[in-house]
Amino acid sequence: MKSLHKLDEIELIKLAKTTTDENTLHSLADNAFITVRRCVAKNRHATTLIANKLAIDSACNVSYWATRHSNHTTKKKVDSNDPCVVCSIDELQYHNTCTSCDMA
Repeated sequence: MKSLHKLDEIELIKLAKTTTDENTLHSLADNAFITVRRCVAKNRHATTLIANKLAIDSACNVSYWATRHSNHTTKKKVDSNDPCVVCSIDELQYHNTCTSCDMA
């Protein structure tokens, strides 16, 4: 496998969605791409430490999903009416759908 810093956004999203490795998830939780951190927040293998860290992420797209993770334990709750935050479109499809979305 390539080093994480050599992967493009799509490859990082795929990894964030599928990895079960805690160290990889920790690294991806610090990634610059919001889409990657959002996938980590949705990954069922994210630990309590990761879910709680992402719950205070500056991007509402990330913190919204992290506070809904089964391993999230803080009292923080993020609610949103923003259709982009609550959007259920797969992160791999963002590049194809966001620009033509009627909800945004």
